[in-house]
Amino acid sequence: MTAYQFWKKALSPLGRLLYRLRFEGIENIPSEGPFIICSNHRSVIDPFFLALPVKRQIRYMAKSELFTDHGSFVKWLLYRLGAFPVMRDKGDAESVRTAVQILQDHGVVGIFPQGHCVFDNSPFRPKAGAVLVAAKAKAPILPACIYCEGLVKPFKRIVVRFGKLIPFEGLNLPDGSLKGVREASGLLAEKINLLLDKRDTAE
Repeated sequence: MTAYQFWKKALSPLGRLLYRLRFEGIENIPSEGPFIICSNHRSVIDPFFLALPVKRQIRYMAKSELFTDHGSFVKWLLYRLGAFPVMRDKGDAESVRTAVQILQDHGVVGIFPQGHCVFDNSPFRPKAGAVLVAAKAKAPILPACIYCEGLVKPFKRIVVRFGKLIPFEGLNLPDGSLKGVREASGLLAEKINLLLDKRDTAE
């Protein structure tokens, strides 16, 4: 059992007890093959929410400050859990190469394309990094969202929704051009915002 599997199994009962979690669209989660899971970012525990219904390990792209500013134990644990650092707003080529390699090895990469936590249900506006990774790896994207009325906190209803997989061909990125990346990012935003708009199911 890997560290990722151990902590997921150990924390699942506590997480389900503390949060009124509901999962929708889990039939859209691929059981095999590479894909990038992209979601809005409501809180620091979002990776845990997304991981619960996904049977395979998600290798999260995490901000580099988590590896450098919180001590050696946190850095060690993040690496043990399969996360890898990205320097935000700096065109981090190394993190892109790592993500592409994971996908080429038929793994799953988790990216929060907003780049930081947005603590309400504001419209999803992604940066281009996730689509750039998809373009380089020729990988599909699974859109997801985390919905909560108000701040995410214990005993609040948390709804995690998964949309239909966007195949690489559906991203229309034949040449990986800047224009194509922007248009594909707009498509991703549209898909995730549609998931966020299903407010009635969160009541």
